[in-house]
Amino acid sequence: MGVTEKWGLVIPAGGLVKDPLATALGTPRKALAMIGGKTCVERTLHAAREAGFERIAVVSGEDVREVIGDDCFIEERGGQIANAAAGVEALAECEWILFMPADTPFLHAEAINHFVQSVEAKLGDAGANWFAAGLCPYSAFLEVLPGFEHPHIKLTDGDYMSGAFYATSREGFLNCAKKFEGFSHNRKSQFRMLMQIGIVPMVKYLFHRMSLAEGEAVLGRFFEGSAIVVTDCDPWSMADIDTVDEYQRLVNEADPGKKV
Repeated sequence: MGVTEKWGLVIPAGGLVKDPLATALGTPRKALAMIGGKTCVERTLHAAREAGFERIAVVSGEDVREVIGDDCFIEERGGQIANAAAGVEALAECEWILFMPADTPFLHAEAINHFVQSVEAKLGDAGANWFAAGLCPYSAFLEVLPGFEHPHIKLTDGDYMSGAFYATSREGFLNCAKKFEGFSHNRKSQFRMLMQIGIVPMVKYLFHRMSLAEGEAVLGRFFEGSAIVVTDCDPWSMADIDTVDEYQRLVNEADPGKKV
């Protein structure tokens, strides 16, 4: 089953990295890093189209336009959330928006469809403002990439990895763009992100006393909407490129094509 006409896809592929990562990638643009003979952004687009997405906005620079063409290209604006907003504006007819990064090279159609369909199954009484994220058990991530240690989420229910999948209703994104900006700015620091949502949730999380259900409730209150978490996403979808070591590890992986 493909995606419904309500969905659109935004791939914020703006921003440049510095050395030593830029030298290792052969480009300061992570979207243009080569894996298996193709750029990461090309691999992501291929997976999205195989999943059934037709309305797509890739927000990036002219170097990415040269690779993907004009069909779904939107000129970048600056920050990550500004780029996400540009993509949302370009997909004015879409009610629901999936956001995927351009540096997650092992995405595939089955994994995308699994997340999208899981979100749809949980919408129910979510209302106009809803927000969704995809996780996988950290143990499952380490099974497919042994030794690929990575910051992860620690809950009473278990440890989880976050990665490629985030989604929101159009209304939810427009209402919470400023809060998303704060989360995006601090996305590499769990402590700073937790500071935004309050001292009590922060303390509970840091002492591993927060459950997944409590986390959903806290985020729902913070964003003034319904929070949806899909916890059984494909672990390969969580592998992205933030360091030289991560790139060197992923560039040597066989394309897994792993199905959920």
